[in-house]
Amino acid sequence: MRVVICILAVLLCWGRAEACSSAIVAARASKEGGVILWKHRDQTTTRDTRVAYFDDGKYPFTALVNSYHSKNTVYGGLNSEGLGIISTATKNLKQGNGSGTDYTQSNYGLMGTALRECATVEEFEALLSKYPRRADFQSNIGVGDSQGGAAYFEIWGDGYRRYDVDKRAEGYDIRTNFSFAGRDSERGASERRYRTVQAQMRGRRAFAVEDFVGYSRSFFSADKGDILADDKPHREANYIVPRPSSIACIVIVCGSNPHMEIAVGHPVATFTVPVWVAAQRDIPHCIAGRGMFDLSSAFVAKAYEREGKATYLNKPLVRKVLKVKTCVPAPQQMPKDIVAFNAKVDKIFEKHRRKIMNILE
Repeated sequence: MRVVICILAVLLCWGRAEACSSAIVAARASKEGGVILWKHRDQTTTRDTRVAYFDDGKYPFTALVNSYHSKNTVYGGLNSEGLGIISTATKNLKQGNGSGTDYTQSNYGLMGTALRECATVEEFEALLSKYPRRADFQSNIGVGDSQGGAAYFEIWGDGYRRYDVDKRAEGYDIRTNFSFAGRDSERGASERRYRTVQAQMRGRRAFAVEDFVGYSRSFFSADKGDILADDKPHREANYIVPRPSSIACIVIVCGSNPHMEIAVGHPVATFTVPVWVAAQRDIPHCIAGRGMFDLSSAFVAKAYEREGKATYLNKPLVRKVLKVKTCVPAPQQMPKDIVAFNAKVDKIFEKHRRKIMNILE
């Protein structure tokens, strides 16, 4: 109970809007043989998320969802045809004359519908063109497919703008919590995180899953350098990717081995786990249940210290936690005995959990 109270106290100073960092890599710039989608999710309200499988549409899919298993609240996922989808909140787009009226027509509902009905980026755009949206709808949605299609869609109530990633010379694109189609004067503090991700990706010719997992655990800032290089007080201000409200890291590969690697909870304290849609409901317990979430809650309560109205990073503690290196590399194809593989993953997580808890205690 004390841990829960600490978490709630920490969260009160960050507002209620979801704030994420994301990137898309074109197939030609991917070491994974296909499009890569990355989303580092920050959220200040519903922190208890998990990974779930759905088969109630044209295509089955696996996704990051709320703990209460809402089919209309999808934060990112991959379907059986290799279509992957992510999103980030945005606040600087115009408000149009939307035709939708309820929550199911939000960006989360749109993503769930797309995973159920679409196999390609083109099919997603066709869905988007007719999907009812409320006037206050604002979202950056990233989509990739098994054919190499990859694009960001900056979407508002009655319009959108498409950005094809393969047309970019560098072979990738990035979104945090503003849109390029929106008002420059209202980009907000998340532009700092955009610069930070851009600085880490700039000049790279090819990317792998572990690069993005690294960004979710990196305390580098384009504006301030390595935050962990000293013990000077660091107050949360949108300078780095991992934050007190960080709740998940999801990396989607849409190539010849379509799969996701997902960390539920704060990525600094947890680690990514490979998941295949073809495994259906055979998902490791540590990400399908509360295992990683509970570990993350304990970490956040100790890693961020409240002083008056400000919250500061406990740098010595974070440096110790980052030394615990645990990973489960994804095989080239889904293991034939996925049940045994997932059981092994859960055993690895339990060893990892004990190591982190020893540090926290």
